[in-house]
Amino acid sequence: MSKLGKRLIASAKEARRIAQGRADPATYRVHVPARVDVASIRKRAGLSQNAFAAKFGIAPATLKDWEQHRREPEGPARALLLIIDKEPEAVTRALSS
Repeated sequence: MSKLGKRLIASAKEARRIAQGRADPATYRVHVPARVDVASIRKRAGLSQNAFAAKFGIAPATLKDWEQHRREPEGPARALLLIIDKEPEAVTRALSS
């Protein structure tokens, strides 16, 4: 079996252990994509640029730069944006505490 095949099988087994709650959380690895579509995330949230920036603690100028592709969000910002996209209420709760 190829090296890639072995890695794929190992990854599938790890995913199964995680899904079953049998994996050690210290061994979890996450994948944050290199690019996120910031404008689409904001639009799905139904917010203007200024409202989105204020709600999630992002500088409005930074948000505009991301949406106009003058800059790209870096790792932690990409992760935050993905969480906002999937679980906006959780981010709102965390930031309002």
